[in-house]
Amino acid sequence: MELFTLVICFLCMMVIGVPIAYNLIISSLAYMLAAGYPIIVIAQKMYEGMNSFSFLAVPFFVLTGQLMLKGKLLETLIDFVNALFGRYHGAIAMVTIGASLLMGSIVGLAVAAAASLGVFLIPMMKKEGYSPAFSAGVMSSASLLGPIMPPSVLMILYCMAVGRTSIAGLFMAAVVPAILISGAQIIIANRIAAKRGYKPYRRTTWEEKMRATKKALPALMLPVIILGGIFSGIFTITEASAVAVLYSGILAFFVNRAVKLKDIPEMFLDAASTTGLVLLLSGAGSVMAWAIANERVLDSLIGPMSAMPWWLFLLCVNVVLLVVGCFMDDYASIVILAPIIAPIAWELGIDPIHIGLVICVNLVVGLATPPFGITLFVTSPIAGVKIEDTVKEAIPFVAATMAVLLLVTFVPQVSLFLPRLAGY
Repeated sequence: MELFTLVICFLCMMVIGVPIAYNLIISSLAYMLAAGYPIIVIAQKMYEGMNSFSFLAVPFFVLTGQLMLKGKLLETLIDFVNALFGRYHGAIAMVTIGASLLMGSIVGLAVAAAASLGVFLIPMMKKEGYSPAFSAGVMSSASLLGPIMPPSVLMILYCMAVGRTSIAGLFMAAVVPAILISGAQIIIANRIAAKRGYKPYRRTTWEEKMRATKKALPALMLPVIILGGIFSGIFTITEASAVAVLYSGILAFFVNRAVKLKDIPEMFLDAASTTGLVLLLSGAGSVMAWAIANERVLDSLIGPMSAMPWWLFLLCVNVVLLVVGCFMDDYASIVILAPIIAPIAWELGIDPIHIGLVICVNLVVGLATPPFGITLFVTSPIAGVKIEDTVKEAIPFVAATMAVLLLVTFVPQVSLFLPRLAGY
């Protein structure tokens, strides 16, 4: 009866549109009252879910993204990728995907990539003769690389929600899939552009390539510092994020001189709001996870599912999470579903890093799928088109992303190769 109260309360509030963090807290409160537990347990469990040093990395990564945007470092990255791909059909679309990969290696947020890069690149694509819907479709799909390419706020939240998974190991596992996804999307963009007659941007000389590389070198060093520091063991995740803010701050304030002191409050507010959302969801999800564990839901699921072959279980996980991602926010889905799915996967002998990557990539795909794909809502107004038109153009790119997801799911060595080399 207590579990029934929890589930019905959660579903009812989701239907009427209560924000998911408040939904989790209120549903857990209803469970506590029905089960006769003291309400103080909610505060205790929320504190446990929020009390992690690794969460300090979230505001630092958001601040890094703000400094990149306001410090005019993104333009140098765009020029650099343009120098590499400008001579191919669909060059600006390919530049969008390549820049999203580089942006993801710095910020780790899909919405940040879609908004900041979209303002620059969608008008550029339209100017080159690309249809507005195609421009929005490319940007909405390319921005998925943000939460996949490390560092990723979503992956930090996952590791905090389930435990037993190294953040650095999960980051390392995501590198190859992110590169494969960007490569698949670039091929799709090139084929569609050639078919529709979208002309190349322009061929650059080796001198121009070297000039663009030299100009972009300070910005290109940022992912090297972040990922190199984490993977080499020089920095923890949190220390790497703080160093990233310091480095990008020096570039933005003293080298490019594009950021002023008056910009700081707005950047701090942005970082605080994103961090607050992550912490609130983590705390509320911890209460829900405790309630589910208290009702021994996992015990009843592990028994029947332990007889499943690992590949069938992963297939079911893919189907369920892709559907959930269409209707629910990725952060909320992580804190609710990951503590249920991950322990079952561990019982089946699936590597903790592998199942973590599969769960995160699945939910990221949902950011570009209707009806609630957030990147669709961000890019469509920038391009001046209806969301349904953006969805049609995004389908080939999302399909390519799903193809890589299936490869990563059923060939674990693709994602586990780098972590194994590093001893994870």
